[in-house]
Amino acid sequence: MTPSMRIAFVTYANLPHLSDDDRLAVGDLRRRGAEVEPAVWDDPDVRWSRYDRVVIRSCWDYHKRLEEFLGWLDRMEREEVPLWNPARVVRGNVDKAYLAELAATGLPVVPTAHLERGAAADLAGLLDARGWGEVVIKPSVSASAFRTRKIGRGEAAEAQRELDEILASSGVLIQPFMAEIQSGGEWSLIFLGGDFSHAVLKRPRVGDFRVQQELGGSAELAVPPDSLIEQARAILRQIPGPWLYARVDGVETGGAFTLMELELTEPSLFLELAPQAPARFAAAILKVS
Repeated sequence: MTPSMRIAFVTYANLPHLSDDDRLAVGDLRRRGAEVEPAVWDDPDVRWSRYDRVVIRSCWDYHKRLEEFLGWLDRMEREEVPLWNPARVVRGNVDKAYLAELAATGLPVVPTAHLERGAAADLAGLLDARGWGEVVIKPSVSASAFRTRKIGRGEAAEAQRELDEILASSGVLIQPFMAEIQSGGEWSLIFLGGDFSHAVLKRPRVGDFRVQQELGGSAELAVPPDSLIEQARAILRQIPGPWLYARVDGVETGGAFTLMELELTEPSLFLELAPQAPARFAAAILKVS
């Protein structure tokens, strides 16, 4: 690493100075001699080619502007911008329909019904056919629990209209509700530069099912069983490399890991909870090429 290395942390217009979490990594990179700047992904004045590394971090509006974001990824490829995670990896991760592909490999993935955009769906009939009494419904392209709802079988008729509204503009995922989220919490296992870094347990606030901190959820540093780490590694081996960071989200059931989401686009890495994690992330960024 040379002192003149230039790095962009990619964000969105509502967070032009980056998240508190990402600023920890920025500080460590600067202490190692790198020049680091925030850059808004859709800012037409950014000259991406001037950077030695472009690291996607808080592009937290991509799910509402998917075609524009995919176009930006295309541009990064055309201009051979050193983007991390690479455009190919991100493009395959923004639509959570990838869960079906992972399940087809035999990996333990939460059962998922994926409905294509524009599909005509009978929600009550689908739940009855699958034997699901309580489910979570969400757009297949979403972030921060956007339009995510938990319903019981008795609410299916009421929820049908909202499902139809989402399907008019997006694909939809329907999954059985995993009660382990409320009892044991949801694991997030974070990998940096291909190696396991740290893990957190996320829990929803009382009476809710969403674990996002902005919705009242909590997160704490935790040590997962070695078996969960190995199962997360098995999932990541299905992702064509190279990649810089990954967050494997899921629940533990009887000692086994069930994947809920594989975050390769813009996940929070919970650096503030693990004292050594900002340095690990900085080192991983400087190492990729």
